Amino acid sequence: MCDIDCSFSTAKQLWFSVPEEFGDWLTDDVYDAFMVAMLFPAMYYKEVLEIDGNVSGRLYDKITHYIQKCEIAHHDYLHEVLVKVKGFSETEKKGKLVGTGFTAGVDAFSTVYDRFILEDNESHKISALFFFNVGTHGGGTEKARKKFHTRYNYLKPLTEEWGLPFVPMDSNLFDFYKFEWEFDAGIFCRNTAILVFQKVLSKYYIAYDYSYWEVTHMTDTDYGAVTDLCNDQIFGTESLELIVDGAQYRRSEKIERLLDFQPFFKYVNVCVSSRPTPDNCSGCHKCMRTELALDMMNRLTEFKDVFDIERYKSRRFKFKCEMVLNRKSDIYANDNCTLAKKMGYPMPPYCIAWLVCSRRIIRSFIRRTIYRFMK
Repeated sequence: MCDIDCSFSTAKQLWFSVPEEFGDWLTDDVYDAFMVAMLFPAMYYKEVLEIDGNVSGRLYDKITHYIQKCEIAHHDYLHEVLVKVKGFSETEKKGKLVGTGFTAGVDAFSTVYDRFILEDNESHKISALFFFNVGTHGGGTEKARKKFHTRYNYLKPLTEEWGLPFVPMDSNLFDFYKFEWEFDAGIFCRNTAILVFQKVLSKYYIAYDYSYWEVTHMTDTDYGAVTDLCNDQIFGTESLELIVDGAQYRRSEKIERLLDFQPFFKYVNVCVSSRPTPDNCSGCHKCMRTELALDMMNRLTEFKDVFDIERYKSRRFKFKCEMVLNRKSDIYANDNCTLAKKMGYPMPPYCIAWLVCSRRIIRSFIRRTIYRFMK
């Protein structure tokens, strides 16, 4: 817990909490997590960030010289601010744990499969799993907190089967963040959460969604996708190495590899709907693109316990049309269309896809035109 004095929130303390059994895992000798947590709002509101305590010298240097400029290059509403600290902790003492976040998504499963199930090198093998409440469950509302606990409790039996500690960390970070910053400040939210545990960690794998090929070749690669590959290394400290894992595969390649991993069939969760339960809605874009990939591989029926296959089938044709229309600009559409060609799976011709989706395309064009003239 840290006392906060700022003009943009009525909250007076920023806190991170874990169950009592993990209390001694919390870092209590440096303010790195709090410095990273408050950097984005300080840059947004143009306030000096002053830390009355010690921080890692390496992290401070990178925030001062690189991280702020990197963010401003993309977010033109941010401003470079002065960061003052009481002193520096230059210790290179490392924890012993190798961690990663586990949400049961395709990327998270892929990292666990590679770096825990298949990993032979003990110094690189995952030894702890984490589950954070820093925005990804729907901001900082009590509804989000309930969803966080529900998802954690759903996954805990699986982590117990693996014999790994599974650490839930709650926070009030969004008492200081705008709701939409879950996306704009996602790198800060995630790295803040990781730094809370730097006392016990030597390495932390960050499950990455895009592949190296996609970042290099696809036109819709967003800022977060590009900067994740470098910013995660930038946020490392003298004692903690951050490792981006998963960029060696495209999404469909991860799914194909995970078909050899039995827990994937029972626990995979890719849904981005607002439902409070941990099951997949089977109709949102993330559910649909995962179901479509499994369908192409002729393995979808094996996932009947986690997906509503009939709901998927009722929406399949229109979704396939959307994939065809967006294959040149959307990374996941391109991946699914490439997989379809590889598997000999039928996709609608472009002209049919355009006719099916024409109403949506025209509406989208009108909205973009109106917005452009109103700016």
